[in-house]
Amino acid sequence: MNTIKGSFYILFQSYKKQNIIFWSILFSIVLLSFFLDTFFGQYISFAITISIPVYIFYSLMAAKLLNRTLPYFLKLGVSRQQYLLNVGLFFISASLVGALIIASAHKIIVYISNLLNVKDIIIIHPILFFNNAHSFLQTVAMDTVLLLFCLSSGLLLNVVFYRLGILGGYSFIGLLVLIPIIMVIFQWYSPLFNLFANSSIFAILGCILVFSVLLYLVITAFLRKISVSPV
Repeated sequence: MNTIKGSFYILFQSYKKQNIIFWSILFSIVLLSFFLDTFFGQYISFAITISIPVYIFYSLMAAKLLNRTLPYFLKLGVSRQQYLLNVGLFFISASLVGALIIASAHKIIVYISNLLNVKDIIIIHPILFFNNAHSFLQTVAMDTVLLLFCLSSGLLLNVVFYRLGILGGYSFIGLLVLIPIIMVIFQWYSPLFNLFANSSIFAILGCILVFSVLLYLVITAFLRKISVSPV
């Protein structure tokens, strides 16, 4: 338990400054939107998204995790298996905390909008594709799963760069970019869109959660004999 607490502390401190800067900028933009709406609301409308910037931030955060923390943990005598277990638990905790912040921010924005009679600010969230009358818990559940997926995906990208170097990393990114292009060329996106449209939100979230877990298991396999220094 002490190892987990110490690992959480180190992982949190590694990104403490970045988190403060990110959330400060994000909420400053929200406040600026309310300010502009007060004076120019009759001329323009605003669309606010809290979730999407957080998804991007979490992905970037995980994409630098190994370089920031792995050598330090190994020098402290933490095995790679312990490191991966602690990182996995940290990812779950960070996803839940981030999801709670996003959902709470949405509630506060809606409350302030109703209080000030603001009707020109629209909140954008992926859950709107499935349900316009979503609950707080549904928002938290979706963001937790999506943030966990973003963290796992970012860590996978970090592993590729860490083990294969810059050339291998950018080749991997190029392959990922090529996939949607091929889907468009062969029109594979239509069946995929129909599958998502006919599936419930819980089924989709379940699939994403399972895929995230499998992705993390793949990462674990790649990191078993990884060196202290990146390529």
